[in-house]
Amino acid sequence: MKILRLAIPAIILISFSSCHRYYYKPNAVNTPLFTEGGQAHLNLAGSFGGESDGTDYSGNTYFFDVQGSVSPIKHLGIIANYSTWAYRADNPEPVGGNVDADAHLLEVGVGGYYAAGKGKFKLITDIYGGFGAGQLKSDVNMRINRFFLQPGIGIRSPWFDAAFNLRMVHLRYSDFNANGRTNDYLIEHELIDVRGRRIDQRNYVFAEPAITLRGGYKFAKVQLQAVFANEVNNVPWNYNGARFTAGFYFSLEDALKPRQ
Repeated sequence: MKILRLAIPAIILISFSSCHRYYYKPNAVNTPLFTEGGQAHLNLAGSFGGESDGTDYSGNTYFFDVQGSVSPIKHLGIIANYSTWAYRADNPEPVGGNVDADAHLLEVGVGGYYAAGKGKFKLITDIYGGFGAGQLKSDVNMRINRFFLQPGIGIRSPWFDAAFNLRMVHLRYSDFNANGRTNDYLIEHELIDVRGRRIDQRNYVFAEPAITLRGGYKFAKVQLQAVFANEVNNVPWNYNGARFTAGFYFSLEDALKPRQ
């Protein structure tokens, strides 16, 4: 299948960025495309690649997402996400900030959906909102708190799914630890802005459109997804504005359905 051939280059997609640290990257969007109550879905996805700007400041990144969702009754959906990110420096240089980094985020949300259409093809509109919390350990350490609201529209069939979501994110950092780094370092990396506010002393808003494609048959499909982060208010520090993942999506209600 064409989508299977596309999955291999997508999962090893290489993303290039500057040697400066970044302190936010969008995670995958949970897109269940429910059509009726009693459905439950599981998605396992990730990617890995290299980051370099042509200097000694380079390394490898690894991403992994686990997403679950369930519709206990028609029109009601519950979603949960766990995302991890890791960076491993090829040539660690602690003074300059090129150090290993890890981050994780756990989210839960609830929302509603409406499915239209007869037969095997359905048009679905949905909206989910929720809260997430996690931690970033890098050149500096801090806690992550995030609210999100994500409307979406998509189509679902036994062979192919496609969806578009626009996730709005309200982001806040807390428990900031500079790990002994000076104010000059924090200012250079714009963790202290021109008004003297540290990264954890402000709120940040992002608009994150996402495109999701799935191909397969019935309960098992390959999923490809692209998510893009666009700042709504001014964000002085560096963030990575894109995330591309590939993985496997399972419709558990179809897998457990008795054969006719």
